Amino acid sequence: MFSRKKKNQETSVTNVNKETSVRNVNAKLSQSEVKKILRTVPRDEAFYFYEEVGKPVGCIATSLVDFRDKINTVRWSSLVFHLKRKDFENWIKGVIVDSELAKRISNIAPDSFDLKTKLYATVNKRIKELKEMSSTSTVVSEDLIVAPRFSETEVSK
Repeated sequence: MFSRKKKNQETSVTNVNKETSVRNVNAKLSQSEVKKILRTVPRDEAFYFYEEVGKPVGCIATSLVDFRDKINTVRWSSLVFHLKRKDFENWIKGVIVDSELAKRISNIAPDSFDLKTKLYATVNKRIKELKEMSSTSTVVSEDLIVAPRFSETEVSK
């Protein structure tokens, strides 16, 4: 009987660990991670748009929101240039630190007819998701056990 009980306990612990790891994979970003992604970066970390190598457009983006807005102002050829070189992905992954958005942008074909629309929509959707994450209240983990609070009269008894 003891070995069966112990085996059931081990199985239960294994199932809890599996559930926890699944929950962690699907977990939302923390408030500080969202804040970091949506921050304004210094000019030396900004994204500089180019038409081609050695031919700057004269337009820079210092945040994800700024980047989204600049998508509509720069020429289509500049967007194609940067997408082919994976410049957007690298900046978003390395500086902005949002690997999810970088992955989504990597799925956009540089020669797409509606490139501006797709790129703008992808970045805009991610910004909305991040803002939604930052506006939701922090949820206490189900794994935590909270002890009941006692009133002063119960404690003094």
